[in-house]
Amino acid sequence: MRLQRFLFRGKNNSTWLLLSLVLLLLLPIPVYLMPDLRTLIFQTVLSFVVFTGIQLISSSIRHFLIGLVIGFVAIIFIWLGAETEQFPIVKFSRAFFTSTFLIFLGYRLFSIIWNSQRITLNIIAAAVSGYFLIGLFGGQLCQFINLVIPESYNLNNGGDMYQLTYFSFTTLTSLGFGDVLPLTPPAQSVALLIGIIGQLYLTILVAMLVGKYLIQEPSEF
Repeated sequence: MRLQRFLFRGKNNSTWLLLSLVLLLLLPIPVYLMPDLRTLIFQTVLSFVVFTGIQLISSSIRHFLIGLVIGFVAIIFIWLGAETEQFPIVKFSRAFFTSTFLIFLGYRLFSIIWNSQRITLNIIAAAVSGYFLIGLFGGQLCQFINLVIPESYNLNNGGDMYQLTYFSFTTLTSLGFGDVLPLTPPAQSVALLIGIIGQLYLTILVAMLVGKYLIQEPSEF
């Protein structure tokens, strides 16, 4: 019982997940200052995202165990498959398990928001984290495409996981700098999918949050 109370005392706390995702967005700064440590920095921050995600879904034993197993396997392959000289099967496994964990985490985030009776700062943090998760999941989809169809993107020398995640976020936010481009039809389809999902997410979540806010008492926020 003590272990259960310790694990679940901060259940549904979205703050740490949001913090880890913000750190992921700020990666270009330390990567620019320490280019030789690009892979290590990305591995560390992405692992932190998984750890904070496991904490968030610990609202029950079942959800906690599922997230723990998938997340632990994902972390193993994150550290094994980030180097370009690793076997393709390791990279494929990393993208698969990381994507599976992100899908499960996104499902839990949506459940938290959907089942909430009132809008709190924690719910807002969960909604923002969900938007960031779309960008991270898009990077994993791009990784799948690049593994199945090599040279689907015009990547520079270096870690493709970092560059494809960067491409996913710039596509999600409609920035589209053009330094990383999808070169094959499947890669272009994924880029369109990321952009469309991002717009739909904002539209649906904003409508949901506004609706919940209008029916709650002003003092409940």
